[in-house]
Amino acid sequence: MQVGVTGASGFLGSHLTNALNKLAGFKVNTVKSRSLKKFSDINKLKSFVENLDLIYHIAGVNRGTNEEILKGNIQTTFNLLEAMKKYGKSSPRIIFTSSSQVYKKIRQPEKLISETYKAEPETIFGIAKKTSEDLIRLSGFEHAIIRLANVYGPGCRPNYNSVIATFCHKSVIKEPLKIDGDGYQKRDFIYIEDVIKAMILAGTKTDDFISGVYNIGSNRTTSLRQVVRSIKSLGAKTKASYSLNTSTGKNSFPLDAKRFRKQFKWAPKTTLRSGIKNTLLWFQKEVAR
Repeated sequence: MQVGVTGASGFLGSHLTNALNKLAGFKVNTVKSRSLKKFSDINKLKSFVENLDLIYHIAGVNRGTNEEILKGNIQTTFNLLEAMKKYGKSSPRIIFTSSSQVYKKIRQPEKLISETYKAEPETIFGIAKKTSEDLIRLSGFEHAIIRLANVYGPGCRPNYNSVIATFCHKSVIKEPLKIDGDGYQKRDFIYIEDVIKAMILAGTKTDDFISGVYNIGSNRTTSLRQVVRSIKSLGAKTKASYSLNTSTGKNSFPLDAKRFRKQFKWAPKTTLRSGIKNTLLWFQKEVAR
């Protein structure tokens, strides 16, 4: 199978590419995260998209100016789809990594959010992801749009990808954890290996595949205080302080992944404690180099 991965040098993309390269019968073609300029010209994507049976579209921009975020997601997705129509096979499958930020703000933080909940983003990044989803939906290509919760794990960038990565990194380099808010704000955390397994299942399922939107999360939320306790219980000597008068933004909510579990026979296997342990060990090795 000929497989393409955009954003292959990023956190998700690098893990996915490594996993795909281990599968028999897969030939992987990639576009690295730092090569987004390549998406500014459809013709430059010809060598990437031609002959692909499956495309994982991970590339995008989640930090920067509003213009950078909109262009780095919407224009990138539009040009990729146009290149697929012009130069690619007639019926490839596309797997797109979206975000829980496409959902409308919820007043009940503990309520499980399914794919039928209203998608009404309140951030520019959420708007960019939702628009990209719509472009893929209207393209006519077979697709799975995966709305991700907070993904973490080894290789995650501190102060960028995940609060768990930030906490683990700071603990290893002996920096105190300065947390905005009281620490009781919660997030739905999902370990990288569980996400990669889900993405591979979405890409390789051959019988009864159904195009559509799918949540990927743990079905529960965990407070930042619990994350800190887990890190400390693993032997990290770190101190945490809380800025009680600082705005922390809205609470996250648990994503209901029932639809994906049923359709692809998937379930997350990694407990939060195990995932944090693996992440902490990775940062310890990185800092020791």
